[in-house]
Amino acid sequence: MHLCFPCTIRFPYVFSLFQVDTVAYHLSVLKEMYPNGINLLSLFSGIGGAEVALHRLGVPLNNVVSVEKSEVNRNIVRSWWDQTNQKGNLIDLDDVQHLDAERLEQLMSACGGFDLVIGGSPCNNLAGSNRVSRIGLEGTESALFYDYFRILDLVKAMAPRFQ
Repeated sequence: MHLCFPCTIRFPYVFSLFQVDTVAYHLSVLKEMYPNGINLLSLFSGIGGAEVALHRLGVPLNNVVSVEKSEVNRNIVRSWWDQTNQKGNLIDLDDVQHLDAERLEQLMSACGGFDLVIGGSPCNNLAGSNRVSRIGLEGTESALFYDYFRILDLVKAMAPRFQ
């Protein structure tokens, strides 16, 4: 049975193997749930930590819509996708703010819905060197957290059409 949106998870950018393994531990329950693959909406993908974690668990990535503002990070994800010979479809988008209801419905139709929505941090530097430009949720990048919940609400509202 195809489930369209069983859960949502947020995690920070993934920079080390230890963190990928930690994310994989939390996502490990999905391996039995999706032996034939998963459709993933990954918001603020960073360098693709969730995608890497699912791949390492052996969960096939059927369709991945990866939303990441940084072109460098999008290139890293695309390179990883190609190097690991992924069989599914990778759709990368560059701005979460352009992901409106119409575009989201098109993507969900193309993918058959999303099984998992996962999000990282929209902040461009979690090491702390950009603290001057991060002012709570009103900071330039931090304010994008509002888009996570906007999109999550849209996906939940549309999900019944794709079950």
